[in-house]
Amino acid sequence: MLNKNYIDFLKKQNILILGATPRSGISIANVIYDINKSENININYALSDSKEKDKLNLDNLKDKNAKLFFGSQDTSILKNITLIIISPGVPQSISLVEEAKKRKIKIIGEIEFAYNLLPDRNYIAITGTDGKTTTVNLIYNIISSYKKARLLGNVGNTFSKEIENIEKDEDIILELSSFQLETIENFHPHICAILNIAEDHLDRYNDIEDYFNAKKNIYKNQNENDFLILNYDNIFTNRLYNELKNKEEKFNVLTFSTKNKNATIYYDNEEIFYQNKKLFSIKKRKLFGNHNVENILVSVLATLKNNIPIEYIENAVNNFNGIEHRLELAATINNVMYINDSKATSMNAVMSALKSFDKNIILIMGGRNKNIDFSPLNDIINERVKKLILTGEAAESLNDMIASDKKIIIKDFTDAFNYASSLAMRGDIVLLSPGCASFDSFKNYEERGKYFKSLVYKLKNNI
Repeated sequence: MLNKNYIDFLKKQNILILGATPRSGISIANVIYDINKSENININYALSDSKEKDKLNLDNLKDKNAKLFFGSQDTSILKNITLIIISPGVPQSISLVEEAKKRKIKIIGEIEFAYNLLPDRNYIAITGTDGKTTTVNLIYNIISSYKKARLLGNVGNTFSKEIENIEKDEDIILELSSFQLETIENFHPHICAILNIAEDHLDRYNDIEDYFNAKKNIYKNQNENDFLILNYDNIFTNRLYNELKNKEEKFNVLTFSTKNKNATIYYDNEEIFYQNKKLFSIKKRKLFGNHNVENILVSVLATLKNNIPIEYIENAVNNFNGIEHRLELAATINNVMYINDSKATSMNAVMSALKSFDKNIILIMGGRNKNIDFSPLNDIINERVKKLILTGEAAESLNDMIASDKKIIIKDFTDAFNYASSLAMRGDIVLLSPGCASFDSFKNYEERGKYFKSLVYKLKNNI
């Protein structure tokens, strides 16, 4: 049952849905359309996007008579608007949003909209620069092995798209980006985590602190019954932990670590310890890399606090195979491992990937840079990378940032892969970990990863 009080609030608004994306804007419009039909009411709304109509996919828009504004976003469309629901991909800095703020028009995002319609659920929310998708999937696997759960947000189905299907006793696990968290007002997770903070999306934020501040909104409404989980080993989240600890916040702040036994939960010699007591071994886990140990620690702690029995947690953790496009083993050909890490779109993600393998890495990097500095990779590239292949739009800028005599620029993605495979010898690892967005050549990181795997399978079939 959707929140009647919030529906009554929406009835009094003139709503502009900003951004006609299938995952966000159109999902919001469809929810309003369904509410209007089921409640026999008229919530007024319009849909707006800076793209022209022929550049958008409106096939799934239920209301064929919806008011639409496309192309030039003149401020005249704000006339009589009292509420803007903004898609995550629309920056707060565009002139239309700036004008709306001047007019004191209320602005919320898709997560806030959906939450207000369904506030009485058990929410577990995960954010951070890297590891979000693996973590929420593992949490979902653990919880769903014991009780009903639904995975939504920045992964899988959009929250608002599924809102009418969510059952009363389901736990809702959300992956949340900084973009989604910018517009949080009432959203209240029972358990949330900030996995790590590193440079990302600096094409949208002023600096890393501005980016981090957006992430912090995840816990702004928590109370004494709730849990915030922070990375003890990350400089930014550790600083936040100490700030919150000294303020004696009303919610419970917990930590995880692969290095320090002072954390609430930590890893030592293939064992997980909680409050200094051994829980279980993860020696037989199927996830590569130290960063995935961190993801496991968060998942175990979150599900412990969610009252999942330890035997269900242990079983799910040690049998979890990981996520497509995240250090995914595409194939082993002639004793060469081909690893698809297309989701790695930050410097920190590439660093984590390189730390997952000792040496003999043939690294394919590149795409469209998000104003990220990759020079911190210099030492680990020189230590572990056999050949660095720079590809795509960012190839020259990456070349300027990375000091190595092992690098080569091959802008075409297919040519870069073919060169990598021609170099590879027994025991080598061909690793696609681009560090950049995919939009110079692909629709998204999934398309890039699938194309990489198609090249691997073609190579395998030709041998």
